[in-house]
Amino acid sequence: MKKLSLLLFLLLSIIKVSACKCVYETLPQNYLNASIVGIIKIVKVYDEDSQQRNYKADVEFEKIYKGTPFKTMNVRGLIGNSYSGACEIDVQPNERYLIFLNSDSTYSISSCTPKAKLGIKPTKAENLWLKNLSKAFTYLDNNKFRFIGLQFTSCYDETQTEHVSDLSKISRFKPKQPFAIYKVKIDDRSKIQEITPVTTFGSKDDTIENILKTNMIVSPPRSFWIPNPKEALLFLFYNKENIGKPYGEVISCD
Repeated sequence: MKKLSLLLFLLLSIIKVSACKCVYETLPQNYLNASIVGIIKIVKVYDEDSQQRNYKADVEFEKIYKGTPFKTMNVRGLIGNSYSGACEIDVQPNERYLIFLNSDSTYSISSCTPKAKLGIKPTKAENLWLKNLSKAFTYLDNNKFRFIGLQFTSCYDETQTEHVSDLSKISRFKPKQPFAIYKVKIDDRSKIQEITPVTTFGSKDDTIENILKTNMIVSPPRSFWIPNPKEALLFLFYNKENIGKPYGEVISCD
């Protein structure tokens, strides 16, 4: 029995050590942190190293939002045989991704790399989503000075009992731009105590602020310099493609 208990302890220890742990950021924070942001298409995968468990992928950039395009990147894992517990990832020729990379001289991705897998071919919905994202990226680039010392974080509706939050139930919502940004102060329960618009949708703004202050719980921001920071930024995004769908937020707090 003692040997069995020891074996189980060792196995659990190995699982705990080898488990992949990623630090997830919001979309705008990923953009601000990244040195390269763009849409890539995988051209080919090759040069697998079974000992180091990585391989190479040649890519084509369909769109570059930030940084300088490159042609080859390293991929963590084995071709067609990735291990999620080690943060490995499979990529295949013709796959397309929106990627956020932080790199000085070498380019590599794993399952922890901020990214969004796109369809093999662009769709009307994807084109609209990327067009709106591009507007948000441009705003972030032009207003970086306004976000110094603050972090974008996420929020969720603590009163939500259905498939979508109250933000997505707002009627006659006709935004003039596809995103909004708010600076918020939170209390010890992560409720919003004070809210300051940085830029708004230009439609139903008072209603949105009321829902944020009444319903939302804010994920505590992280700071290397300030323990338990009480100020953060919220990024709300208009997902027009989700209108009329039973699932999926029309206004998401990313």
